[in-house]
This record gives sequence, structure tokens and C-alpha cells, in this order.
Amino acid sequence: MTTAAGTGRDAALEGAPGAVALVGAGPGDPDLLTLRAEALLAAATVVVTDAAVVHLARAFAPRARVTVTAAGGADRATVDRDATVDGDTLAVLTGAVRWRERVVRLYRGDPWLHPAYAVESAILASSGVETVTVPGLAVELAVPTVAGIPVHHRPQAVTVTIAAPHALPPATDPGRTLVSVTDDAAGLAARLSREGGRAAMAVISTHGPTTTVHRGAPGALAASPSIGPGVVVVGAVTEGPGEREGAGG
Repeated sequence: MTTAAGTGRDAALEGAPGAVALVGAGPGDPDLLTLRAEALLAAATVVVTDAAVVHLARAFAPRARVTVTAAGGADRATVDRDATVDGDTLAVLTGAVRWRERVVRLYRGDPWLHPAYAVESAILASSGVETVTVPGLAVELAVPTVAGIPVHHRPQAVTVTIAAPHALPPATDPGRTLVSVTDDAAGLAARLSREGGRAAMAVISTHGPTTTVHRGAPGALAASPSIGPGVVVVGAVTEGPGEREGAGG
């Protein structure tokens, strides 16, 4: 059975031995971890986690055996490279369930937007494993907010599209905000530039304690040697100040 966190049966299942809690960790800042996620981690005896939020697993799950998974990744195109599933860590999850452990699968961001969530939850369900899904702050929304970029702000933006890097539409409408998480921001900027992108662009780097924002046209950012992985935001909303303390991973 797969459920979303809530009341009644859903609440009883959370953190129960023999079930897996599929938990969103948010963008990586411990201050942005939800109370429900914190409680499940505190009770956990086994945690399988994305590398980007392993520090949260170790800090908030002191009794747990922590395993880092290779499933998914920051670049949503990993889905097309068959890197969505890590069989070894799925085996850790199912094995821990059989031993009646308290099991948490910790995702960076929100589970529903994570590239591995749909496949992992389906495999667990087909194996007869009960799961409950606990939402977390979406990286695509939380990181721009901390950086001072409101992805939806009238009249600058009236629509927001969140997509994998390979699925972003051409950046031709400044009033339509595009958001993506990518391992290769310069490569994405180059592609948007080739497609005739006119809208301003920001790349938010979340490595380390400082959230750094690089701004410019897609063509200029594609040639920048200083940008790498990060959250890419395209549209009129990206105009503004450049650096502030924030939700690093």
C-alpha cells in the first residue's frame, strides 16, 4: 500500500516497523526540514539517502545505519540515461523491511519531483512493501526563494514551468518562468541560447554555505567558467541582487 502522509491509517503507518517512509528533505538546509521528516529520521534505524542530503541523515538519524544511493541525481536527464534506480539500495530497503526495521528513504527536495521516486515507490509496492510519502520543500521553489527570486510574481511572471533540463521549452517569453535543476548549467544555457532564448537567466549555485546567483543572458552564462551545477531560473523574475546567505546543499 502506498499513501500520502495524513491522518488515521496514514499517520499510523509513518515510522512503523516493516514500512518505508519516503521522505522529502527539502533543499539541504537543516532549518528547512519539516517537523514530520525530523521525527521520522529520529525514529529511523535504517536510512537510504541522496548524497546531497546525507548530512541531514547523519545529523537527525543518530541511531540509523545510513546508506547513500546513486539513484536519480540533480540532473533530471539521468532518467533517460537509465540511472534512476539503484538496485543495491533498493535491496537495502526491502531487506530492512523484512527485519522489521524503521526505514526512511530520504530524497533531496520533494519526493514527487525527484527523478527516482516514481520508480522506487512502484518497485516497493510491487514487492508488497507498505510505504507512506512525506512531502518536503521543492528544491526548484525553495532555492530561488532563499536567493530572492520569486518564480511567480505578477506582473513579471504569470506562469511557471518546472521541468528536466532536456524538457525545458525555448526561453522566448520573459513572462513565463522556467525552472530546472541541473548538473550542467552552462550546457543548459548554451542550449537555450541556440534555441533563440531572449529571456534573462539566473543560475543559483547551492554548494557550500553561500547561495551564489549568476545572472545574464543564456549566451553569456553558457560561456562563463564559474557556473556548474545549480538551479536554473529563466525569465523576467531573475533581475535583482546577486548573492546572499541561503539554503546550500
